[in-house]
Amino acid sequence: MRLTHYWPAAALLIVTGCHAQPPAPAPKAVRPVVSRPTLTLNRRFDRDREGDVVIPRDAVVIRAGLPGVFVLSRHGRARFRLIKLGALSPARAQILSGLSGDETLVLGPFNGIYDGTPIHAGR
Repeated sequence: MRLTHYWPAAALLIVTGCHAQPPAPAPKAVRPVVSRPTLTLNRRFDRDREGDVVIPRDAVVIRAGLPGVFVLSRHGRARFRLIKLGALSPARAQILSGLSGDETLVLGPFNGIYDGTPIHAGR
């Protein structure tokens, strides 16, 4: 058998395959809007003597063994941000890196909150 006999069929398959419509994209999963209290940090007042950012300890969440906070984006979504913790007291946590001090934090409870969850900011 010669391969030259098969090239017209192969070319026809390639040409017809190029004109096929791509499959429709899967619909995006819709996450429900969650109401949570928020805390807007003030670059001037939410600092300790060393100049590090200080936040309420219950704003810190541990995900996959790593400390972080949920920062409210300008689009109203919770975004998980890794932080480096310093000194901890029962009420406050010193943040050595990860926050600049002018973010809005989403406060707990954190069940049902994931990166990208829409948040209705409450007080």
